[in-house]
Amino acid sequence: MAVVDVTLLDTSPAAPVPPIVEEAVPAPVRTSVGLGRLRIAVLLVAVAIVGAAAGGIFDDVEWTLVVAPLLPVAVAMGLSTRRPSIRTAGAVVSTLAAVAVAVALEGGSPTDVVDAFTSGLQGMLSTEWPSPVRPDLIGTVVAAIATAGAIGAELAGRRRFHLVPLLPVLAVYVGVIALSAPLGPRWVPLTGLAVVFTAFATLRHDGPVVERLTLLRGERRLVPLVLIAAVTAGSISIPLELSPRADPRRPEVAERTAPLLDPVEATIALRVIEPAIELYVVTGDSGVALPDRWRTAALEDYDGQRWSPDLTLRPLGRTLGPAVGPTVSAEIGFLDDDLTLVPFPGRPVSIDTAVETDADRTVVRLAERAEVGQRVSVTSNVAPEPSDAAAAGIAAREIDDEVSGLTELARSLAGDGSPLEQLRQLESTMRSDFVLDSNAQGGGLQRALLDRFLRDTQRGTTEQFATGFVLLARSLGVDARVATGFESDVTTSDTLTLRSSDAVTWPEVRLLDDRWLAFDPVPEEEASDLAPPAPEPQVQSPAAPQPPIAPPPDPADENEEPDRVGEDGASGSFETALRWAARAGVVISVLSLPFLVAALVILGMKRRRRRRRLASPSPIERIRGSWANATDVLVDGGLTIAASDTDTDIAQQGTRIATSAQHELTQMAALSRVATFGTPPAAERLAETAEIHFESLDRAMAVERTRWGRLRWRLSLRSLRSTTRSPVDDVTS
Repeated sequence: MAVVDVTLLDTSPAAPVPPIVEEAVPAPVRTSVGLGRLRIAVLLVAVAIVGAAAGGIFDDVEWTLVVAPLLPVAVAMGLSTRRPSIRTAGAVVSTLAAVAVAVALEGGSPTDVVDAFTSGLQGMLSTEWPSPVRPDLIGTVVAAIATAGAIGAELAGRRRFHLVPLLPVLAVYVGVIALSAPLGPRWVPLTGLAVVFTAFATLRHDGPVVERLTLLRGERRLVPLVLIAAVTAGSISIPLELSPRADPRRPEVAERTAPLLDPVEATIALRVIEPAIELYVVTGDSGVALPDRWRTAALEDYDGQRWSPDLTLRPLGRTLGPAVGPTVSAEIGFLDDDLTLVPFPGRPVSIDTAVETDADRTVVRLAERAEVGQRVSVTSNVAPEPSDAAAAGIAAREIDDEVSGLTELARSLAGDGSPLEQLRQLESTMRSDFVLDSNAQGGGLQRALLDRFLRDTQRGTTEQFATGFVLLARSLGVDARVATGFESDVTTSDTLTLRSSDAVTWPEVRLLDDRWLAFDPVPEEEASDLAPPAPEPQVQSPAAPQPPIAPPPDPADENEEPDRVGEDGASGSFETALRWAARAGVVISVLSLPFLVAALVILGMKRRRRRRRLASPSPIERIRGSWANATDVLVDGGLTIAASDTDTDIAQQGTRIATSAQHELTQMAALSRVATFGTPPAAERLAETAEIHFESLDRAMAVERTRWGRLRWRLSLRSLRSTTRSPVDDVTS
């Protein structure tokens, strides 16, 4: 049978030809080496363009963003012929290396490299545009671009993918545009990407070049590719647009309050320093006179007690706002290491250091406390002049119930005319008819004291003049606010030294072009006349009946028999002692009752506040509430927390109060930071951990104190007073 089979195979002319072995093998996945590397080279150019466009996130050209992301793409080009495992390892290692190089070029540390992959994106979204040039934020952007380049380079060498390698680069470019919110898509990098993408599309895996140039017309995958790109762009841009990242063109509602010292109180404290100290030195261009008024804060919210400095301060880069009209450039030197606020003569334009500011730029604060001798360069818009107000017009404000009762008084002081004429007349009337007295009785900013100042005494402090002018202007339907800062009496020099004695408060009125015009209703000189002394107490006439020297005897005493001596002497003395002891007990009980009630009220208030903080359904709020409770017990124990102290600072300082609870304080501070900047995983478990740590801290502080010390600690009012309580309580309450 085997021979027959062989004969048939050899002699049959119609036997089919065996198939070619090569046709049985699947088509190669990778394209030709030369074409694959050429496609990766074109992708390299696209990555460089995206890196250049990413400078818009920081409103400046950052060459680190252009060069560092090219490393993974270059490595992919060199490893294009290696095994997939080697290419993957090379992509991962080169991406890490690109981030490390970028962080090193920006002067960062290995911790910044880790932050670039972990908390970098959240850190960037918590800043305002433009982002500050920080190593961790630069590393985050480089990581995103480098990862997209590595993925695109790997896909560019595969035959089955033609235009798909462009998707990662396109997605990162959309993210760059979203993070550069106010700039929007810029035509130069967009045109460059269009040219590079077109060139990439012509590099098809097969066919002559002429056919590749016309492939877009017949590309069947083009329509679904465009749909995928649109969905990807939308999925990236929508979350970024809804993120906490701010747009300086659009004021946003405050989401969290930054602890900030009351600027009005700080101004008063500076002005009374004796002798005056030098705080800032301002140097301008040679031959150009600097403005005499430099603002550090502007306040619009008045609650009937004080001007509230509640602001949302976010980290910011160099650009602070647009330049509108003439500007002034200067170099500000800090002469005291307790300064954080940067003074500006008008709306700020730029600064060459990292700062924190609000959406309206009413406060610009250094990200880190200044060192003596530190100098920063600033550019600012020039404050408007009175002539500008006539051209621009005065902005209106609704007359609310808070100031409506002052409208009649304001009209009697300001007279008739246009809003600008009324404001000028009001300013003139207060300067000429009112009296400046820094020691005036009732010189506070409570509404009752201001009404007394405006209606009756017309004698008050600088802060009362500024606040009174603002309230009167608002009662006329004018938008006004209070500003604090410095006013120097040197007006013709290109160098100014701002001293503590130059600290001042003044009113400002908004113009229709959103600039703020300063007014000065304060008299030029302090009152020279002294208030009449209080009348001397009347001297009693000798003829008048004199009061008795001693009280009349108690009639009951007349009925008492003298104590008997002898055997009854001891009994009488014992009964007398018991009687006096009973009387003393009653007196002590009566005197102690108010203190007992006060103690119960204090303990009840503290217990109620603690339970309210821990009763929130949100685990994030419970974590922050546990930390607020911890800072309360530390404050009651004698700790003083500055408004600028971070959670870490509070934990480090708190170990002096609770020496055996260092671990609990450190852990609670870390949990508070995590809860502040995002929603951590397993938040419920972390909230329970925070409550356990607080109970341990409370027990540790109780054990470390004597009975009398525990009583004083438990009944301390420091955590309840607004002047000494923890600033953490202001955030969580």
